[in-house]
Amino acid sequence: MTAFTLNSIYIYFFNKAEKIWQATVFLFAFDTLFISTLIYITGVQQSIFLFMYLVNIILCGFIFQRKGAVFLALFTSACFSILLILGPEVQGQTLYFAVGLNNIAFFAVAYLSGFLSELLNFMDKEIWTQKQDIKALKDLNKIIVENISSGLITISHDFYVMLCNRAALKILGLQVDVTGVLIEHVFPGIRDIILKKKSENRFERKYESPTGEKLVLGFSISPLKTLENDDTGYILIFQDLTEIVRYETAMRRQDKLAAVGKLAAGIAHEIRNPLASISGSVELLKSLVVVKDPDQQKLMDIMIREIDRLNSLITEFLDFVRPQDKNLEICDVDAIIRDTLEILKYNTALPKHVVQSVSLNSRCFVSGDKNKLKQVFLNLFINSYQAMADIPHGNLTIATHQEESGLFVSVKDNGAGMSELTMKRLFEPFFTTKQKGTGLGLATVHKILEIHDAKIFVESHEGAGTEFTIQFKEVIKEGAKQNEGQNTGS
Repeated sequence: MTAFTLNSIYIYFFNKAEKIWQATVFLFAFDTLFISTLIYITGVQQSIFLFMYLVNIILCGFIFQRKGAVFLALFTSACFSILLILGPEVQGQTLYFAVGLNNIAFFAVAYLSGFLSELLNFMDKEIWTQKQDIKALKDLNKIIVENISSGLITISHDFYVMLCNRAALKILGLQVDVTGVLIEHVFPGIRDIILKKKSENRFERKYESPTGEKLVLGFSISPLKTLENDDTGYILIFQDLTEIVRYETAMRRQDKLAAVGKLAAGIAHEIRNPLASISGSVELLKSLVVVKDPDQQKLMDIMIREIDRLNSLITEFLDFVRPQDKNLEICDVDAIIRDTLEILKYNTALPKHVVQSVSLNSRCFVSGDKNKLKQVFLNLFINSYQAMADIPHGNLTIATHQEESGLFVSVKDNGAGMSELTMKRLFEPFFTTKQKGTGLGLATVHKILEIHDAKIFVESHEGAGTEFTIQFKEVIKEGAKQNEGQNTGS
C-alpha cells in the first residue's frame, strides 16, 4: 500500500517531481527494496516478481540514461545477491551461477535501456532542431511573401486560392483574406484566361475593386511545381499598372498633340492670308454688284458667314498652339468649381433635368491661373451636360479630395459614354463627335492642365457614362497659404 501511494503521488506531481532528481532517485531505490521484499517473502527461486527488477532498471534508464541505469543495476545486484546469500534455497556453485547470471542480466538491461534512452533523446533533439529549421524557413518564406510589393496568389489545380499575400489584398481593395475561395470569385473569368495563357503567361486586365475603383492590372502566370517537378497549381503575380498606363497614354497623347499642333499651326498661318483676301474680295463684290436674285444674295451671305466662321476657327486654333503666359496665383480649386457651377445656372442651352451631386473636400490650394482653370472646369461640365441630354435621369457628380500624391478632381456623368477609339483621340485638336463642335475644347483643357503641371485621366464605357479625373501634383496646404499671405501683407 505504501509503494502504491508513493508511486501515485509521484505520477500525480510528475511534471514538478521530474525536476527534483533526488525524489526520483529515492523512488527507484525504494521500488528496488520493495521488489526485494516481495521476492524474499515469495521465495527467491519461485518468486514471480524477479522481472520487476528489470522493469525498474529499464525505467531508470529512460529517465537517467546509461549512467543512472548502471548505478541502479549495481544497487539491484547488491540487494538480489544479499537475498540469495540469506536464502536457504540456493547453495554452493548454484549460488555463484545465479548471482553471476542475474547480475549480467541487470547490467545488460541497464546498458541497453540507457543506450536506447540516449538514442531517443538524440533523435528528439534532432527532430526538434529540424522543426525549428522548418519553422524558421516557413517564417522567412512568409516574411518574403508578405513583403513583396506585387500581389501574389497561389492557386490549386481546382482553382482554389491557397495563399494570398498582403500586397494582393491591398491592390485588390479587399478587407478579408480570400484563402480557400474560388479564384473566379476574386477575378471573374480568370480561369479561362489562365488555361489559354499557358504559353503566353503575361497579360493585362481591367479590374474593379469592391469600392468601385477601376484598375488596370498586369498579370504573370507560372506553374507551381514541387521539388519533384510535379505540377500542383499556378502562381499568379500581378501589379497595379493603372498609373503607368495612364501616364503612357498621356505621354503618347502629348507627343501626338505636339506634332499635330506644330503642323497645323503652319497650315493655319498659310490659310489665313488667302482667306483674308477671299473675304475682302467677296465683301467688295457684294458692295459693287447689285444682286437682284434672292438666292444669289443668300449664297453670298453664306460665303461671308462661313469665311468668318473659318477665320474664327483659325484664330481659336492659333490661340491654342501659341505659348501662353503663366499668370500664377494661389487658387482655391473648390471655390473655382463653385463659381463655375454658378455660371452653368444661367446657361439656357444645357438640359435642365440633370441633378448635381457636389462633394468638395480638397482643403488645399494650387498655384495656377484662376481664369484658365475656370475654363477647364466649364468645358468639362458642359461636355457632361451635353452627354446626358438624352438621358432621362442625368446625374453629374463633382468631387475633390486630397491624397499624398496630390489634389484630385473628379467629374463623373451617367451619359452616353465613349468608345475606346473616341477615348484615344479625345484630346486631339479638331477631333469632335458633335455636329457643330470645333474639336478644340478638350484639346485646350489638356493644354491648360499641362501648363499647370496637372494630369487628366478618362474612364468611359459606351452607355455607362464618363469620368474625368484631374490630378494636381503640386499643392499648397492651408497653413502654408496663410503664412504666405501674411508674408505678402508684411
